[in-house]
Amino acid sequence: MEKNKLLIAVLGNEGSGKTTTWETLFGRKVHTGKNLRNLVIQGIKIPVFLINESPLERKTKLEYILPDDDPEIVISSFLYHKDVVENFEYFINRGYNIYVQWLNPGYNDKNHKALFYNDGIINYLLRCGAIVSAKNAKNNPVSRVNEIKNYLLSYFLTKNNLNVSIKSQ
Repeated sequence: MEKNKLLIAVLGNEGSGKTTTWETLFGRKVHTGKNLRNLVIQGIKIPVFLINESPLERKTKLEYILPDDDPEIVISSFLYHKDVVENFEYFINRGYNIYVQWLNPGYNDKNHKALFYNDGIINYLLRCGAIVSAKNAKNNPVSRVNEIKNYLLSYFLTKNNLNVSIKSQ
């Protein structure tokens, strides 16, 4: 299956900083909606679908959150829980490339999880070809959000064969 869509995932425990990541990315409070929204990076509008609260925390299935037609780019929170693999499989089976920021430790975590924790989530993601980046959510979110912006912008420009000149600010 050709992978022609992108999932940007933030993986963490409850209270780890997933929502803070999205609020920093958009520059305001944001909630899951029913439609695409434009995320503006370096003056370029990128249509994305946001899932702010993870499906496991909502106790609902992705099918009930996402629109009928698969969005090209989804940015979503994921709860670090053994059952999260089912949520990632949903995207893998639909041809999404996956970029994950694992908030380890999370903002409210008392300690770090072992890098390859016993639930096997990270190993699973790596076996499926995901890019996984561990981030300390106790630090200011700006640097991890800038990493997401850079990845998302480069994906969007490449996918759409756009040649742009970006000016430093």
